[in-house]
Amino acid sequence: MSLSQKEIIERVRAIAEPIVTSMGLELFDVKYRIQAGKWVLSIIIDKLDDYVSTRDCELVSYEIEKVLDSHDFIPGRYYLEVSSPGLDRPLKKIEDFRRFVGKLVKVKTKKTYRGYIVDVNMETKEIILRVDNENITIKYDDVKSANLEIEL
Repeated sequence: MSLSQKEIIERVRAIAEPIVTSMGLELFDVKYRIQAGKWVLSIIIDKLDDYVSTRDCELVSYEIEKVLDSHDFIPGRYYLEVSSPGLDRPLKKIEDFRRFVGKLVKVKTKKTYRGYIVDVNMETKEIILRVDNENITIKYDDVKSANLEIEL
């Protein structure tokens, strides 16, 4: 019985989460998709107090690969890649906004805003951005997508 893409992602997440956490890292995302005609399993890791190093990616890849090989539930050939969310990382949770107070972001609601995170009110779930020397309050529930912007 073959698993769906969603089921594979859920199983990989269940395997990867404790491994990544035990290494002092956070599991940011798991993706399983066709890329350039080949199946790719992407595990994106993060480090809350620092940047993810190449060595972090190598160690996570090694540990997860051992477990995936022993469980063998992913059909056919696939490529495993472990990476960080990147400099222009998406902000998925309200906690991500809190973590990056002071950073330049692009936030899409009905409109698109580009500004600096001034504050995050966790109780009201509101994000305050400084856009063109003016503070704008955005409800977290209105955010369709958001990511850090690279400052040059």
